[in-house]
Amino acid sequence: VDLFIAASRAIADMLAADGIAKHLIVTIHEGIDLDRVDAAPAANIHAEFWLPTHAPIVGNIAALVPHKGQRYLIEAARLVLKKLPDIHFLIVGDGELRESLAHQIKEHALEKPVILTGFRPDVLSLLKAFDVFVLSSVTEGLGTSLLDAMAARKPIAASEVGGIPEVVQDRRTGLLVPPRNPQALADAI
Repeated sequence: VDLFIAASRAIADMLAADGIAKHLIVTIHEGIDLDRVDAAPAANIHAEFWLPTHAPIVGNIAALVPHKGQRYLIEAARLVLKKLPDIHFLIVGDGELRESLAHQIKEHALEKPVILTGFRPDVLSLLKAFDVFVLSSVTEGLGTSLLDAMAARKPIAASEVGGIPEVVQDRRTGLLVPPRNPQALADAI
């Protein structure tokens, strides 16, 4: 290997910690196609999911895997709903945790306000219809979905892990919270 290309300084640091010589690591942050984001039409989430017309929508787009931390988002949703009962949460994606997240939602009687959409090919259109974008990861290389959310001009609440602070400047371009902390995430939402 002549060179390792890392998508964030956090990944570069991990490579160096694993013994890769620093002179063999270069960081090139991932990018997105801004024209593609701009061209995507906003979905009519309220109609598609039978939600009240003016209900605020908090969205998450990520694989349903442990490191994406959706279980903390569901706990945060439970806390937010105590203060804002009209808010709804869409978790877009699929993966190994779908059943356990569905069980968690049912256990807390959140079936109406928290929706697992499954895999969707129209994620940009859904994202453009969100009122707030949340990334609740417990570890993250960079978080390109945050770049999409920023390009779509959405407020962001995200975990302060991995490369996320390289994308989101706390209280300037979004709110960063400690990982695995549903209360802090709820407060940010």
